[in-house]
Amino acid sequence: MGIVDRMLKNLIKKPITVRFPWESIEIPEGYRGEHIFDINKCISCSLCAQVCPNRAIEMVEVPEEYRDRYPKRYPKIDLGKCCFCALCQDICPKGAIQLTKNVYLSVFDKNAVVKAPLKKEELKT
Repeated sequence: MGIVDRMLKNLIKKPITVRFPWESIEIPEGYRGEHIFDINKCISCSLCAQVCPNRAIEMVEVPEEYRDRYPKRYPKIDLGKCCFCALCQDICPKGAIQLTKNVYLSVFDKNAVVKAPLKKEELKT
């Protein structure tokens, strides 16, 4: 097969890339992306922090004004350190940590990928 034949063959083939962000590929089932944490399910066993190979999970207390409602220590997850192995999800006895299919984790500020136990929306309620 000559070079001209290969060039003609590639001209009629569908490209393997997509025009991101206007197009995107479907994220497959079982993909391990951004974490979601439900503080109301958490029993503060700290197994997630103990099993994390990259030490991306640290057990911290919530802000002072919310300690009467949440008196224990809860996981703070640093997605910048995370290798997305899902060991934290697997070991959590109550299912408080789940990995989603969210792949859009690029940010300019490295502090934006640190997930505190309480979200700003939860702090208002």
